[in-house]
Amino acid sequence: MRSQKVKPDICTFVNVLSACAHVGALTQGEWVHSYIDKHGIIVEGFLATALVDMYSKCGNIKKALKVFRSSSRRKDVSTWNSVISGLSLHGFGEMAIEFFEKMLADGYKPNEVTFISVLSACSRSGLLNEGHRLFNLMIRVHKIQPTVEHFGCMVDLLGRFGLVEEAEEFLRMIPVQEEPALWESLLASCTNYRNVELAQTVAEKLLELNSRDSAGYVQLSNMYASMGKWRNVSEVRKKMKACGVKKEPGCSLIEIDGVVHEFLAGEGLIS
Repeated sequence: MRSQKVKPDICTFVNVLSACAHVGALTQGEWVHSYIDKHGIIVEGFLATALVDMYSKCGNIKKALKVFRSSSRRKDVSTWNSVISGLSLHGFGEMAIEFFEKMLADGYKPNEVTFISVLSACSRSGLLNEGHRLFNLMIRVHKIQPTVEHFGCMVDLLGRFGLVEEAEEFLRMIPVQEEPALWESLLASCTNYRNVELAQTVAEKLLELNSRDSAGYVQLSNMYASMGKWRNVSEVRKKMKACGVKKEPGCSLIEIDGVVHEFLAGEGLIS
C-alpha cells in the first residue's frame, strides 16, 4: 500500500493494529503507533480502542493505559471495554472494576462486551463477591440478557473457588446449558479440585453434546493420571481411539526481530 503511495486512513490503522494484536506483533504495532503520531493523527474512538487492544494483547499494559489516558476526551464505550479487558487479561481485577465504576460515573452506558470484560476480571482475580454483584447489576439494573460468555465467566469464577457443585447447579438452570464450552470450564474445575464423581458426570454430559470433542476425554484422562489411576486413563484413551478422536496440538507464537514465528506442540526440531 505504501509502495503504491496510497494514503492510509483510520480504517487502515485499525485493521493493521488488530492484526498485530492477533499475532502478538508488538514491534510492528509500535511502528504503526509512531506513524500515527508522526503524521499528527488524532487518537480517539476506534483508533484509540485498537491501540489499547494491541498493547494489551502484546503484553504492554502500561502503554495501553498511557494511550487510554492521553487519548482525546471523545472516548467511546469500545475504548473503555478495551482497557477494562486489558486490565483483566493482565490480572488487575480490582483496577478493572475501578475503571468500570469510573466509566459509569462519566456517563457511559455499559454493553454486553463491557460485562464480559469485567466479569472475566473477577474470574481471573478471584473476586467472587464482586462477580456476583456485577452479574446481578447487569441483569437487574442494565437489563442486559446474559449470553454464553457471561454464564461462562460465572461458571469459571465459581469453579476457581472450588464451588463446583454450585457451578453445576448454576449451569443446569441457565437457558444455554447445551453449550459445550461451559461444561468444559466446569470439567476443568472438577479436575483441579479432584472431584472425580462430578467430573465423570460432567464429562458424560460433554461427550453427549459432542462425542468428537477431545476436551472432555483429555481433561478426564489427565485427572485420572494425576491421581495415579492408570487403568482409568487407559480406558479413556481406548474410547478416544475407538471414536476416532485426536487431541489438537497446542500452538505458541513468538516475535523475534519483528518476525512472528508459530510453534506446534510435538513438532520435530530442525538440526
